[in-house]
Amino acid sequence: MWETIQSGGPLMVPLILAALLVVAYSIERFWVLSQMPSPDEAKQQLDALEAALSRGGQEAAVSVCDEGKGVLNFVFARILRRHNTLMIEQREFRDTNEEIIRRAEMGGSGEMGRFMVMQQELSDLKQELVIETEEAARGYLGRHLAMLNTIGNIAPLLGLLGTITGMIVAFESIAVAGAGDPRVVAGGISQALVTTASGLVIAIPTIISYRYLARKAESLLETVEVYGHAFANSLIMTTQASGE
Repeated sequence: MWETIQSGGPLMVPLILAALLVVAYSIERFWVLSQMPSPDEAKQQLDALEAALSRGGQEAAVSVCDEGKGVLNFVFARILRRHNTLMIEQREFRDTNEEIIRRAEMGGSGEMGRFMVMQQELSDLKQELVIETEEAARGYLGRHLAMLNTIGNIAPLLGLLGTITGMIVAFESIAVAGAGDPRVVAGGISQALVTTASGLVIAIPTIISYRYLARKAESLLETVEVYGHAFANSLIMTTQASGE
């Protein structure tokens, strides 16, 4: 086996590294995606976080997230951080909004102007949290999948490059020693065949693994988003009720 690998030449080094990365990332993703909580566990996690939010505000919710783990905890923590950033931005633009409301009242809209501005703020806040939920869920579930896809695409190309370099070596040997002795070109042909086979052996299971894991992650995404949106709604309502 080692002699066969050596016969593939220097391009076997990146091919072996690629194979090791595929094994490591595939095992890691299989493990992570298999740890998705059941509906009952997800509901309990959401209820516990909402209870902490209602009881102790965002600081208590952050403490719960710091102690937890898993995809839902990751998404909830990202929502909390994004919500805090958005609230800071809203406070910075509060004077501008008050000026808009004042001008609307001067135009005769009365309380309707204030209501419309507040509704727009809530709509923008909700939209930002929806986007953050999707990005956080995709980032967690799809981590390392791009690397698997890349390896699956470049492994055959590395094998093809090895084929070309092997044939170059073979023809150079023929040019130097002639074609009378098959052993003259054996090294170059061996390099060409070994790298080609290695590239395909790596690429085929890598693509299969990537397709399966990507489909699995996509199927879990909708479930994660449901709980993320539910927590975002609770966060918005708690903030509005506290008058922040």
